[in-house]
Amino acid sequence: MGLIDYWRLLRRRWAIIVAAVVICAGAAYGYAASLPTEYTASSSVYISMATGTSVNDSYQGGLAAQQRVRSYVDLASSVTVATYVHDQLGLKSSVNDLRGRISAVSPPATTIIIISVKDSTAAGARTLTDEVVSQFRALVSRLEVIQSDAAPAARAEVIDKAQTPTQPSGPQKKRYYVLGILGGLVLGLGAALVRDRLDKRVRTSTELEAFLPVPILGIVDDGRPGAAGELRRLRTRLTEDPERVSLLLTSLSSHSEPDVAIGLARTFADTGSRVVLVDADTTGNGSTRRTPAAAAPGLAELLRSNTSPTNTVVSWPEVGISVLGLGGQDFRTADLLDSERFDDIMSKLRSEFDHIVVEAAPVTSAADAIALARRCDATLGVIELGPTTSNQVRGALATFGRDNKRLIGAVVFSRPPKGLGHVLSHPLDLVKR
Repeated sequence: MGLIDYWRLLRRRWAIIVAAVVICAGAAYGYAASLPTEYTASSSVYISMATGTSVNDSYQGGLAAQQRVRSYVDLASSVTVATYVHDQLGLKSSVNDLRGRISAVSPPATTIIIISVKDSTAAGARTLTDEVVSQFRALVSRLEVIQSDAAPAARAEVIDKAQTPTQPSGPQKKRYYVLGILGGLVLGLGAALVRDRLDKRVRTSTELEAFLPVPILGIVDDGRPGAAGELRRLRTRLTEDPERVSLLLTSLSSHSEPDVAIGLARTFADTGSRVVLVDADTTGNGSTRRTPAAAAPGLAELLRSNTSPTNTVVSWPEVGISVLGLGGQDFRTADLLDSERFDDIMSKLRSEFDHIVVEAAPVTSAADAIALARRCDATLGVIELGPTTSNQVRGALATFGRDNKRLIGAVVFSRPPKGLGHVLSHPLDLVKR
């Protein structure tokens, strides 16, 4: 994957990444909050050897002290020192617990040992450090005595006495927060990659072209300035054949897309043509509810009677077209769409209008589109990018018939992000200029 691919992944799956970061950061915060506060006090001890007065003796003594320091570092945190401190102070904690809180280090090429002790309180850390240093010095003196009446060969002198710490030394909460955020980013990106690989939704027209058996004649971005221009280009492609009067639109997605039918009908009307929009979508999700024909008798009533379509067609002046709504459908409506009566209605409309735009239910929802395609000059499949999966489109094509000659192309439709303001103002965004 290149940088562009990762950028697209971030745009598509940012919610997963943000959720992972929030969860991991919250877990890190909770873990850091559960850790006890620690204070650390330190004291410096200088190790010296008993030597003669000559320069050579002092040099040899310094080398011997450096060699002993390596052992003294381990001695400071030994079980022996921890036991002496534990007994002297009468601590409730175990010797091993105390030993785990004692540390000793020696800077390179020096005879200085820095002894540090951790405790839950600042005063406790200082008290423990002083006692550890005291017991360590006493132990060194006992170990370095060669004769009972002689001075020890090595001495441990306090240089810097332990001070009461003013700030906690742990836990390092910021480090946990950073690790939590970084861990969240890694997990979020991994989850986003997995989700993206498993997601079969079609997001670009390029993905559709890979398996669509017909050309994409239009790409309409709802609510954007380029939508009107794309509808004009679609109109130009559709009017290349002057014998193509009736046009069927059916969704190859899971739900109807009346915005495309309304926008295309208006685009035809903008050239001065007489246009009628026929809602034959038996799912009830066609354009009727958005037009003046919502409360009037419509196609369903015409199919059950011999009434002339002229008396049922309603004008929609705002858009510049006429509308034949669905009307009050019943259990026979879907069957009557595949009847001679519908042919008669279409013949009458052909004599009065230059273009007829017919809406049908989605192919996967009803079989109406298969019957209506035989009664219209051409069929367009409408596919919404984003929610629609490749399997849904393939299934719809298989149902409709991939080799159906009436299917001349597809219209790709996309919506902007659905905010509350967009949902409230959405219905006629596509047909507004």
